[in-house]
Amino acid sequence: MKKLSLLLMAVLAFTFMGCGEWLDIPDPEPDPEPDPDPIEEALITLDTTEATLHSGETFQIVAECETPITYTSENEYFATVSEEGLVTANFVGNTTITLESESDSKTFAVTIEPVSELYTEPEIEIGESKDAIIERFGDPDDEDEEIIVYYGFAESSFMLMVAFDEEGLVQYYAVVMEVDYIEELETFLSERYMFVEEQDGVKVYINALDVNDATLIVGSQVVEDSFVMAVYMGNDEGGGGDEGETVTPRVAKALKRLAK
Repeated sequence: MKKLSLLLMAVLAFTFMGCGEWLDIPDPEPDPEPDPDPIEEALITLDTTEATLHSGETFQIVAECETPITYTSENEYFATVSEEGLVTANFVGNTTITLESESDSKTFAVTIEPVSELYTEPEIEIGESKDAIIERFGDPDDEDEEIIVYYGFAESSFMLMVAFDEEGLVQYYAVVMEVDYIEELETFLSERYMFVEEQDGVKVYINALDVNDATLIVGSQVVEDSFVMAVYMGNDEGGGGDEGETVTPRVAKALKRLAK
């Protein structure tokens, strides 16, 4: 009996060894590695995406992000922004604040509206021809070789004057009103232009943050204690320096010519 058991064990061993050779069973595939957790982007969230302000007002942008945010104003003449997102309104107009994080960006629209709307500034370009002005505003109410005049330009202004150079191109123009409007005129201009200086009763403003970058100069002056003039002129000659040494004399000369 013992011999029979040993014989059966030998047969079974031989059988399994033979099967292993011709079945060639592969090793089981390892379990796949789990996908890594997705990396979340540092997104910026905003409470609001726009603000309307008056000159001199501020607005705090409320934004959140897991990484630091940088703030940049597209045009600092209209509004500036601090490193913490505090917007300061400068002059009437529109600009965009861009917020950027490590992996996201957002925009914030800023509109600066005026308090004073004393008059609508005339659509006149320095260097335009006299014919172009007459086509736009009609035949003048009064004129000489160098200046044309339109009466009743606006409810607050009784006169618009346009002065031309020797080639018949617009050199400067002025809005004239009663002296009672002097305080509101100062508000009107300071909301729209940067004040440069005042000399001998002439106040000078520019359409840039630096005199040398300005393309338009605006000056105001009370004439004969009875009316006030706001004169607009180009800045082709440049600012002449940080204090605008050459600006005010040019404005004063234009005002004197128009006041004759």
